[in-house]
Amino acid sequence: MRLAGLFAFSLLAIGCTRDTAEEVCPDVVAGDLVVTEIGGPQSNNELLNEFVEIYNASGAPVDLLGIKIRFRRRDGSSEVQVLVRRSLIAAPGSYTVLGKDDDLERESYIDYGFVSDFSETWLAAAAVDVEACGTRIDRASYDSLPRIGTYSLGSMPPTEEANDLPANWCTDVQINLGSFPGTPQEANAACP
Repeated sequence: MRLAGLFAFSLLAIGCTRDTAEEVCPDVVAGDLVVTEIGGPQSNNELLNEFVEIYNASGAPVDLLGIKIRFRRRDGSSEVQVLVRRSLIAAPGSYTVLGKDDDLERESYIDYGFVSDFSETWLAAAAVDVEACGTRIDRASYDSLPRIGTYSLGSMPPTEEANDLPANWCTDVQINLGSFPGTPQEANAACP
C-alpha cells in the first residue's frame, strides 16, 4: 500500500509543470478589486491576447502578488486558475489588465501576462473570480463574449454590486490602441 501511494505521488509530481508558489495574502477584502472588462477571442482575425481588467476600488495601492483569478465554465465542466506571481502595484482608482500573453514580452495594454498558467482556449459561458488566499474578492460572469469588441462594465464608479447586474454590462467596440477594441487600462464607456 505504501508503495502504491509513493507511485501515485511520483506521477503527480511528474505532471506538475510549474513550481509551487508560496501563498501570499494581499491585504484586500470583498469589493476592493472589481472585474470591469473581459476581452475574448475576436472573429476579425485581430492579433488579440485575451484579457481581464480589474479596477482597484480600495482607495489605497494594492500589490496584486498572490491574487488568483479563477476562470470557470458555468456548467462546471472546466476551470483554469491564474496566479499573479510577481509584485504588481495597482494604484487606487486604476485599471490593471491581466492577459493571456508572455509576461516578459507582453503587449503594451497588458500589465501582467499569464499565458504560462493558461494553456487552454478561452472559456465560453464562464464565471471569473478574483480571490485572495481562498476568499472571493469579486466575481463577474458572462454567457458569451463578443467576437468583435469587449464585454465591459459600463457603470461608474465600478463596484462589485454593479458588476453583478447583467444590465450594467455591454459590448464595447470602441477602437483604441491602434485597431484593438475596448478600453484596456482605462475607464469604460457607459452602457447605452
